[in-house]
Amino acid sequence: MSYYRELKDMVLELRGGFFLSPREVWFLNFLEREGYPLEVVREGIRKFFLFYPPEKRSKLPLFMSFGEIKKLKRRYLKRQKEAEGWKERFRQKLKRAESLLGESLSEPEVKSVKEAEEFLMALEGRIARLLWERLTREERTELLKKFKVFKDNEELLKSMVKRELLQRAGLKSLSLFVD
Repeated sequence: MSYYRELKDMVLELRGGFFLSPREVWFLNFLEREGYPLEVVREGIRKFFLFYPPEKRSKLPLFMSFGEIKKLKRRYLKRQKEAEGWKERFRQKLKRAESLLGESLSEPEVKSVKEAEEFLMALEGRIARLLWERLTREERTELLKKFKVFKDNEELLKSMVKRELLQRAGLKSLSLFVD
């Protein structure tokens, strides 16, 4: 379905009625020509019309939704920019991991945020193991005693110990989602 047709059907469904005015047709074509993403326009129009009670929607001009559409487009572009920035954050976190491990790591070929996050979490696990091995027997016992409440849940216990080890070393998480 085309950009215009999809929006037209949605507007007619939200507002009621059988056709759009020439001004509204022009407005939808304008949005398409200007490159407004379909999902942004759809959400902006939906938010605008659903803000008003059903009996008033039929008289609302469609172009009044432009303010909401512009606001959503700004958010959309900001998210797009942030999504593109994950590769740079990944490289920075990788350099930090290299300095913590004391070895040079070759940058893996990651295609998505999920793959990058999984790789960084594996590195974080290696760093935690290295920190654990550097602890004396007494320090290990003390650390396990601190989290003995979680001994029934092995996964949670490991996670808590890992967090504590990283904290003691003055390290933050390598996660892409944590600054």
